[in-house]
Amino acid sequence: MGNTAAIQAFLFDLDGVVVDSNALHIASWQAVARRHGFACPDPEHIGKCGLRTQAVIRDLLHWPVPAEEAERIGNEKESLYREWIRKDGIAPVAGVLNFLTETRRLGLPCALGSSAPRENVDLCLQALNLEDCFAATVSGADVTRGKPAPDIFQKAAERIGVPPVHCLVFEDSPAGVTAAHAAGMPVVGLLTSHTRAELAGADLLANDFSELSPEQFRSGLGD
Repeated sequence: MGNTAAIQAFLFDLDGVVVDSNALHIASWQAVARRHGFACPDPEHIGKCGLRTQAVIRDLLHWPVPAEEAERIGNEKESLYREWIRKDGIAPVAGVLNFLTETRRLGLPCALGSSAPRENVDLCLQALNLEDCFAATVSGADVTRGKPAPDIFQKAAERIGVPPVHCLVFEDSPAGVTAAHAAGMPVVGLLTSHTRAELAGADLLANDFSELSPEQFRSGLGD
């Protein structure tokens, strides 16, 4: 959809948008599956789907465990993921650090909205020294419904006091694109995790932030 409303704020997903985390997510899902004797089909998709951990276990993996056990296994997976980041760090998505620096220079607020656990959000931003780049952060724990529901992006916009129509979202997953549009926000789809066909619903596509600049969006997105 074309959107000519002036952009007053940028909202970022975390995984595949700020941090290049797909490989770590895949490896941690595989490790936990082996520990518990479960299958982990199509791990690449699971690593980049943009869903909350419990939704992965319930809706994608279909592991035959009760809710309490699913929560425990999910926490185990995320703890392993964070352990590896503390040990070896995590890489930023190409161009995102320069994009955030330029956004700050222009005086445009940024918020982060991720389905990930709060601990993941905080650790990833700390690992890249980006805590001061975001005026607000919303995690999967801060809302009842994760993506593709709009709740995460709605809350992020509310926390920085910018109407949804004036927020531009950066996403890498179909669930995230759906969530942004459901929140009434235009969205740029980054091809860091999915194909052009999979992200066809986005208003604009780019390989990564090296192809983008904050200035180009200030007057909105054209057709």
